[in-house]
Amino acid sequence: MKRDQAANDRSRSLFINITVVVVFVSLMLGFILYLNEGSSNLRHLALKNLADQFSTSVSNSHWQWQGEGRPQIVMLITYANKLGDNNTLVETDRKPIFMSHRGWPKAEPTSEGCSNIWNMMLHMPMNIDGFKVFAEYYDGLKLSNNLLDSVCRYRLSTGPFFEYKVFLGQVLKVRE
Repeated sequence: MKRDQAANDRSRSLFINITVVVVFVSLMLGFILYLNEGSSNLRHLALKNLADQFSTSVSNSHWQWQGEGRPQIVMLITYANKLGDNNTLVETDRKPIFMSHRGWPKAEPTSEGCSNIWNMMLHMPMNIDGFKVFAEYYDGLKLSNNLLDSVCRYRLSTGPFFEYKVFLGQVLKVRE
């Protein structure tokens, strides 16, 4: 009788231990998946913010190009949101932008050229939260037989990307 009860106690103890381990592993897996999903949303948000900054720089350089009489290069100057000493504007960034004959930032029609446009517009390294941003050039003639459809795509290795239509100056929203 005592042997049967001892065997039952061991079986019950083993069952309880296995149940505790399974519950613990399930909770940890759920927690890891939750955190991993949150970080991809942060990368998506960061890329969206960079796309907005990129679009603003493209638009500003175009209007500056118009205002300066359509030169080949414009100097895009960025100012802080608040005034400095003596109520003067505070310059935060100055970058030269090479312009096309249509008035949009340009570079060579290659992926390296797209990287150069990124550097001109954002003046920052091509990475987000430690992940490399890839620049890819897609020729409009190959896409739709229309040169105006040529785009630079800026993407993470997986997931979100945004595009810049090189000859039209349009920045297309971040997509998955």
